[in-house]
Amino acid sequence: MANLATWAIVWVLDIVGLYLAYATGNDKPYVQIGWVFAASLILYATWQRKGDWLWGKTDTWVLTLCTISVGVWLASGEVVISLVGFISAAWLSAWPQAKDYINNPTAARASAWVWQVSIISMVFTLGSKFVTNELGPEHTLLYSALMLMNIVMSVLCMRRTRA
Repeated sequence: MANLATWAIVWVLDIVGLYLAYATGNDKPYVQIGWVFAASLILYATWQRKGDWLWGKTDTWVLTLCTISVGVWLASGEVVISLVGFISAAWLSAWPQAKDYINNPTAARASAWVWQVSIISMVFTLGSKFVTNELGPEHTLLYSALMLMNIVMSVLCMRRTRA
C-alpha cells in the first residue's frame, strides 16, 4: 500500500515547483501543472484505498532536507543551483517510498505502474521540448534526473526476491 506521508511530501513539492515556474516567468508551466495534477490524483487514490500514514524518522529527515533544498532553490538566482535544489528535493521526497519498497517488495509491485507511467511522460516531455526547439541544458538536466529517479523506483517495485 502506498504511503500517504510520502505522497503528501511529493504533492507539496510539486505545488512549490508550479509556484516557482510562475514566479520565474514561465508562461507555459504545463509540465509542472501535470505533476501537481498527477500527484493530486495519486494522493487522492492512496487516501481512498486507505493507504497508510507512516511517518517515521526517515520522513522527518526527508522533509527537513527537502525544506533546506527548496530554501536554497528559492534563495538562489542561479538556474543551475535552483535545478540542483529541486532535483535534490525530488530525489529526497522519493526516499521514504523507496524504503517501503525495499522492506516490502511484494506490496511494491502494485505501485510499479505509477513510476512506469511517469517514465513515459518524461520521454514525451523531452520529445516535445526537442521537437519545438525548446530543449535547453536545464531541461535535459531536470528531466534526465527525474527520469532516472523514476527508473530507480520502478526497478525497486519490479525486483524479484528470493522465496
